[in-house]
Amino acid sequence: MKSIFAPNYSSDIPYQKYLVEALEKLGVDVEFLNHYRRFMPLARGVADLQNAQIFHLHWPEAYFAGEERWRFLRKLRFITDLNLACRGKKLFLTAHNLLPHNRHKEFLVPTNVRHAYRKSDGVFVHSVFAKQQVVEKFGVLPEKCWIIPYGDHAFEWGPPLDRAAARQKLGLPLDKKVCLVFGTVSPYKGSDDVLEYWVREKVEDLLVIAGPVLNETYAEKLRSIAAGNKNVDLRLTKEWLKDPDLHLWLSAVDCSIFNYREIFTSGAASLARSMGVPILIPERLRAADLHEPHPLVFRFDQLDTDFHEKLVAALNADPDFEAARKWREETSWEKVAQITKQAYKQSIHQ
Repeated sequence: MKSIFAPNYSSDIPYQKYLVEALEKLGVDVEFLNHYRRFMPLARGVADLQNAQIFHLHWPEAYFAGEERWRFLRKLRFITDLNLACRGKKLFLTAHNLLPHNRHKEFLVPTNVRHAYRKSDGVFVHSVFAKQQVVEKFGVLPEKCWIIPYGDHAFEWGPPLDRAAARQKLGLPLDKKVCLVFGTVSPYKGSDDVLEYWVREKVEDLLVIAGPVLNETYAEKLRSIAAGNKNVDLRLTKEWLKDPDLHLWLSAVDCSIFNYREIFTSGAASLARSMGVPILIPERLRAADLHEPHPLVFRFDQLDTDFHEKLVAALNADPDFEAARKWREETSWEKVAQITKQAYKQSIHQ
């Protein structure tokens, strides 16, 4: 059995890398669609890769990227390109997002995503809530949805490092509670709202925002809000945080905060969960399945209502790597790959 993965984001987003490694252990051959052709990139790319029964699309928006006028044709051609690419193959889609981040209202984006979902022979989702959304929003048949774990992204790391040593290496104070917002620096993250709360309420704990800048205008907004505040530490980078950096951060902090405006999955939240770091996350983000209830997951309603109460509770709950053992077992890549292979096989034999 052979599957084609597209696009290839494995160098920056380890989800694909880990899934491919697990699938290949089960006898599934996977090739990446590596080259972007200017005209019909999906159809032409797939044609170069022979003998594949499965075409597995992860982030369809990669093939109709950008709002610039000269890229408008990419949006127009996408449906035709996808249809041609799928000839003689079963199409699978992983619902990493319901719609692309920061592009919900962009012309033709919802139309193209809807077509990809509805054309798929199978859709992988990471929670019951995500399945409901895919069915309701895009008319996908429930029997075409496969619920899979998001995967344990920290399975190669081992236990946390010594906290004091990790803080010393990162230049963090030893005598303060440290709250971490990490991941890409982009408007959909809602980090600006957390930062405004921190400044407005004069929170004495240290808030660190760390990650690569995807939107410089948004990064400038964060810098402006944080200016002069001794309890805010912005660690904004040009490069993606690598595994050793993430391991170090999650060894050093007392809790992690997520305030996405809307998400389907969160690799960052899954990492924190695997490492046993207390998590604060809004009630509205139920698509992010963190296997609750759990003593290290704290859901808040609004920043202006119960966030303070939940923040105090999270900071009083010590990180506990052992308490996350069951999560790591239930989200193993072997389990993700087994369900993926089963879905492929069932589709091929229909």
